[in-house]
Amino acid sequence: MKTVTKQQAVLGFDMIGDLAHSGETVTVTHGGKPWIRLVPAFKKKSGKSVAAFKARLNRISPKPIPGASEVLSRSRR
Repeated sequence: MKTVTKQQAVLGFDMIGDLAHSGETVTVTHGGKPWIRLVPAFKKKSGKSVAAFKARLNRISPKPIPGASEVLSRSRR
């Protein structure tokens, strides 16, 4: 989490917006106290692969789970 003053936020709004857009939470202070908080509108995808998900699924349940192969095949599209 990044903290900036109100003045820094006004002067560098583009930079602060880019930080929030990239996943960083930015707290803007006024008079030394938290005033507003900018948070990302959307969560970033984890970037974990389908193979990693399959391996984790196999550790949880070694037996095939009904419908799992269909879900995994749709996730590759």
